Amino acid sequence: MLVKPLISRDHFDMPASVLWLSHCKDGPLPRASARAISTLMETELRPWDVRWNEDFLDVQRSLRHAGAQLLGVDAHDMSLVTCTSSGLEAVALGYPWKSGDEVIIPAGEFPSNRLPWLALRDKGVTCTEVVLWDGQTGDAPVAPEATVDPEQRLLDAITPRTRLIAVSWVRYQDGLRLDIERLGRACRERGVHLVVDGIQGAGTAVAALDGVSAFATGGHKGLLGLQGQGLLWTERAFRQQLIPLGTWLSAPDDFSQEGTQASRDALWAADGRRLEAGSPSIVSCAALASSIQLLLDSGGVAAIQSHIAGLQQALLAALANDPSWSSEAQRLHALMRNNRLGSILSFAVPPQRAAHLLRAAEAQGIHASMREGYLRIAFHGWHASGDVERCVAWLTS
Repeated sequence: MLVKPLISRDHFDMPASVLWLSHCKDGPLPRASARAISTLMETELRPWDVRWNEDFLDVQRSLRHAGAQLLGVDAHDMSLVTCTSSGLEAVALGYPWKSGDEVIIPAGEFPSNRLPWLALRDKGVTCTEVVLWDGQTGDAPVAPEATVDPEQRLLDAITPRTRLIAVSWVRYQDGLRLDIERLGRACRERGVHLVVDGIQGAGTAVAALDGVSAFATGGHKGLLGLQGQGLLWTERAFRQQLIPLGTWLSAPDDFSQEGTQASRDALWAADGRRLEAGSPSIVSCAALASSIQLLLDSGGVAAIQSHIAGLQQALLAALANDPSWSSEAQRLHALMRNNRLGSILSFAVPPQRAAHLLRAAEAQGIHASMREGYLRIAFHGWHASGDVERCVAWLTS
């Protein structure tokens, strides 16, 4: 079946010779987002013409609203952060820990969702790393199968000391997608908060945040923004437990350029601004808001997710007929049937073969990536049937 692009390649500065399969590493910035940056940079050349509300506060508001619409949440609960790490740090540093408390994370997490929790050891907080399936770790790690149940592994690890579980929604190396809705509800029943690193799913998969306390993502992958700009969503009651960062833009009222600020008993805003770390990069905010709007105008995340799934099925069906790929194609297809995949198809490939494949890809203008023994192929809305055919030809040649 012919699959047409959901997002026209004309939105990007992407030559026909380039097959970019690595938005899981870095998404391409749309032309409209680059224009938004250029417009604001022109303003920065003439600060005497800057309009405080329109050119600063309104740009931030537009990003909060665009991010909220994409995630299906209230803009009141959105915070602007520099990246996934800073969003998770706002939670890790703001939570009212007591000595003896515990946080649980999966084994094999990206440092963004590992180091902030390990850094709590000086507060007397233990970070417990849980193996998600038999054979996940070790000298010869085993790739995840459709029968894995990572949520239950994490829930079984909860102790009376556990205050929080922090997980990657879609794992960066093996591509496994966790059921955060199931995990969140079960955590809430147990009085445990669930915090989610969402960067490998944001923009390409529908996030079900019922039961989740916080969801952090950078904007430079599936959201097609710049490095250094991200979003943090927090559930309202949970956010009130977090110690604010105390920055100048987190006051209850918008900062006035007239000088004197209103005196309030409440020092900090109740909304997502409460957790923001001072002045954001306004050009990065404008770029990400524009990129998210392109995703919304292209049908939104549900349409993008369905589009990607169709391309993945086509690729796996073609590879299932090739003896050198059939086993991995079947494994990944089984994971897909169990709703265990995001936009990343992670093929377990021996290092020597992977190196050969990546050299061949580079010679053909194809850009994929390798992480910890997995060859990653990530489709997005601009890909079409022809890209799948080109990918098959590369992998089977």
